[in-house]
Amino acid sequence: MPFATVRGMKFHYQQAGAGPEIVLIHGVTGDLSIWFLCKAVQSLSTTHRVTAFDLRGHGYSDAPPSGYTSADHAADLLALMDALGMERASVVGHSFGGVIAAHAAAVAPERIESIVFSDPYFPALRHLEDVSRWGHWQNFRAQADRAGVELSDEHWYDLGKFFDQVMHLDDDRLLKFRREVGLPALNRLLRLGKTTCGDDTKVAAGLTAELIETISAPSLAVYGEFSPFLATAEYLTTHLPGCRSVIIPGAQHRAPEENPEAFLKALLDFFQGDRAAAPTGDALNAR
Repeated sequence: MPFATVRGMKFHYQQAGAGPEIVLIHGVTGDLSIWFLCKAVQSLSTTHRVTAFDLRGHGYSDAPPSGYTSADHAADLLALMDALGMERASVVGHSFGGVIAAHAAAVAPERIESIVFSDPYFPALRHLEDVSRWGHWQNFRAQADRAGVELSDEHWYDLGKFFDQVMHLDDDRLLKFRREVGLPALNRLLRLGKTTCGDDTKVAAGLTAELIETISAPSLAVYGEFSPFLATAEYLTTHLPGCRSVIIPGAQHRAPEENPEAFLKALLDFFQGDRAAAPTGDALNAR
């Protein structure tokens, strides 16, 4: 199992293939396995060198008590690229991984070749979204409620409140919560609950709307047909001059899991096809 030590921490990573660099960044509470399950690593590595890694606090990487803003993660990404000999790389970021990718591109544009935004929302753009319309959120909210964890539409973005409640469940409610979400998910939450991750992910950390709009790298916004963050998708394609979009049929927030075939096609078309010729917005629907 390969590790790289950067910024005083060990990061677990996996690599495959040879050629131009692509780095895959998962979201909060996930790990790099998402990129193997949707076959992104296997497919992209036929023409690129693909690197997937576990964010700090996730998977097999170290979990320091603090430092979980998009700025912190972006610094980790750039340091990891240095350690692995990457001068420039394209990046694919799912959910908060997309925020990390954007932050890196904004502060170090010379290092980021292109970006795929996989259904992120941005703390600085939170006002654009109404997550109460998202069916998956309502299902999870009901699931958590059965285990004694209160979630609200008003504070849907506040992982800190969520983690804190999970950390303070009594034995009976903790058992109920484990039954609802599964032991692996519970263990991930308990690990992150000992850090500032929940509070850090809700702050802009310098990635303001104005800074987001400076991103000039070619980019693709890949959002589920029923994503709660479609207003953010529209914002990116409207405000980033090099950004196009793909809507993944049938998917909500987790297109790599919910429609992996269409998600993978969008990636392959972007990285192996003619980006300039790709249609924009709703005209392009991966099937």
